[in-house]
Amino acid sequence: MEDLSPRQREMLEFITSAVDQAGVVPSYREIGRALGIGSTNAVSDHLKALIRKGYVERVGEPGRPRSLRLTAIASEVLEDGTTVGVPMLGRIAAGVPLLAEENYDGSVRVDVSMLPSGAKVFALQVTGESMIEDGIYDGDTLFVQQQASARDGDIAVVRVDGDATVKRYFKEGSRVRLQPANAAMEPIYVDRSSGAVEIIGIAVGVFRRLR
Repeated sequence: MEDLSPRQREMLEFITSAVDQAGVVPSYREIGRALGIGSTNAVSDHLKALIRKGYVERVGEPGRPRSLRLTAIASEVLEDGTTVGVPMLGRIAAGVPLLAEENYDGSVRVDVSMLPSGAKVFALQVTGESMIEDGIYDGDTLFVQQQASARDGDIAVVRVDGDATVKRYFKEGSRVRLQPANAAMEPIYVDRSSGAVEIIGIAVGVFRRLR
């Protein structure tokens, strides 16, 4: 994709990731929100370049939602059947839906054999040392299967009072225990009836750069 500018490549990767996860091409406004482009005209200009270079084609009236699709060229480059695009989320903001464009922070491509078949998966960068005894370290990329439930002992991404955290999840009577995998840290206890705990997904893999 040497013929693409950095912004065009970023846009193509976002579109591909959205298609992988949701099955549809995002709208102009969704693309703009994800990539921090305030003007739909600017989005349109970049998309016109992708169309001109053969990576995207129109399937409806210009400017209408979902009026685009990836071409065979884009599929050959990015969708060879062995990899899948996984959206990388930044900080999960309180009150913002999980896979909302506001949380998008790029995408990574992963071999399909490394992830659960057919599952919606996103990635988060781990911060802190609360899970080091489970082999999850600060700076790791954690792959998370999106779901609203967890079994006792699952490593779960949970939102507590608006902030996302990674802990082992346990139900204990009327409360939830969020257990760190670090002997130096105390568990978090939350009343189950308070509505303060939201399960976002469960960990299914981790990636670490060695250098």
